[in-house]
Amino acid sequence: MRRLPLLILLPCLLAAEDRWIKFTSGPFEVLTDAGQRGRETMVRFEEFRHALGEVVGETNLQAPQPVRILLFKNAGGWSTNESIIQGRGCYAIVLEDKAPVSPAVWSELTRLFLAANTAQMPPAFEHGLIEFFSTFSVKGIQISVGAPPPQPDLDWARIHLLVTAPEYFGRLKVLLYNLRKGVDEDPAYHNAYGKSAAEIEALVRRHFEAGNFQPGTISSLPMAPKDFIERSVSDTDARLARADLLAGDSSAAEYATLLHTHAKIAEAEEGLGLLALRDHRPDEARRHFSAAMDAASTSARCYIEFAKLEPDNAKATQALLRAAGINPKLDEPFALLAARDTDPAKRTAHWKAAAERNPRNPAYWKALAECYLADHNYADAAKAWSAGEQAATDPAERERMHQARVAIEQQRGDYDAAEQQRQADEDARALTQLKQQALANVHALESKYNDGTAKPGQKPVPWWDGPSPGGKIHGMLKQVECLGSQARIVVEGDDHKTVKLLVADSAKVAILGAGGQTLGCGRQTPRPVSIAYFPKPNARLGTAGEVATIEFQ
Repeated sequence: MRRLPLLILLPCLLAAEDRWIKFTSGPFEVLTDAGQRGRETMVRFEEFRHALGEVVGETNLQAPQPVRILLFKNAGGWSTNESIIQGRGCYAIVLEDKAPVSPAVWSELTRLFLAANTAQMPPAFEHGLIEFFSTFSVKGIQISVGAPPPQPDLDWARIHLLVTAPEYFGRLKVLLYNLRKGVDEDPAYHNAYGKSAAEIEALVRRHFEAGNFQPGTISSLPMAPKDFIERSVSDTDARLARADLLAGDSSAAEYATLLHTHAKIAEAEEGLGLLALRDHRPDEARRHFSAAMDAASTSARCYIEFAKLEPDNAKATQALLRAAGINPKLDEPFALLAARDTDPAKRTAHWKAAAERNPRNPAYWKALAECYLADHNYADAAKAWSAGEQAATDPAERERMHQARVAIEQQRGDYDAAEQQRQADEDARALTQLKQQALANVHALESKYNDGTAKPGQKPVPWWDGPSPGGKIHGMLKQVECLGSQARIVVEGDDHKTVKLLVADSAKVAILGAGGQTLGCGRQTPRPVSIAYFPKPNARLGTAGEVATIEFQ
């Protein structure tokens, strides 16, 4: 703020009598002081959005933030060397009336729409599309594509052939769709054209070497300049739009003027914060962002930048949640939340949200895969590694993602084996403790009633320290049917009714009075028994319950 008094004195860069109007459609907003030329500009950009969507097979392409096109009669001090500016709360394109749109603008706009609307394609196709649309042209609503750039290459020639040749254009969107889904090029070409990748590449090389690059056309989207409603723009909003280009001292002067007149306070404070941040003055930037938030800012970026600078984790988290609520399309708030949150489930959810919003960022998929692995969720980890492999454009990084995905099955197998061994060890320890406790109980009972010496003819007291069995049957043991690791025993009760019971785990059944005899499979020499069991009917096995104790009489 120390520079604001001086900046307020800077002259306005545009005459006060200039009348500003705007037109909006889709992600575009055209602001202009050049009158009806604004409508023509909107038609041009909407036809571009339509043409790119026709080629890649995605209708109604969108951007994570508005794309503001400032069309000046005389750009003056607001001209810029950047094709698309990351302004305050929007992308911005600066054009001068009657000047053509530069190839760099069309290239960067293609890159922006591809990144915001499609999964990663092989770099050769991405590069080819960007180069191909750099020479986009429209007269009225007649779209012309395919004029060669200054230095056409094989990637450009591939897209040129597939778009301008009628026999290929109709299936191009099928090819690109398969590539975006991670299908290898050879099956993707076969699916689209019935030809191998080698066959198509041979055609592309011949096309490139021939050098006979004729332009083509794409059917336009019916529209007319009158389709876009003209809206007036106040002097305050025009000042803010110019300032939002973040053009150094010029923008600072406009923001200072707005603050001086108590207009657009939240927006002006945020803009000054962004300028301070760009000039490496973080403390000043945080103060401006905080003031913008106090003024009820509705800009997601304001809250994001504040959170990056705020040392208090709770305040930063609240700011990021607010940013995500303002613009749910943005991935950055969720990535920053994931980096801050210590709860594993929340970290996983945040990384998943970030990756879904920006599937081209392999770092997001890597972080998500690692969260899934920590939770032993191998199926979702494999999917995340696969998506990361698709997103990676660096061959080395792509290979690392691939190897991580391949390693999933080994990791899953190692974990399952370790879990099985852990469970077996736990069961063994529990059984040992059960036997030791049972033996201790018997000794305690012997000590209590016999002074440590069992009396002749006295039966030992049956033990069972688990839940009390609810069922009991007296009768004759008739048969033992072995069922793998389990057994089904058949008992004829004293009331002559036959009952079948399941021995689910023989190690957990207490057997008393066996006298050295064992339970062999098959028919048994009828022996009187008393069996306690848990009533758990098993319709498939036809059993009435699970055996707890067997006492031979």
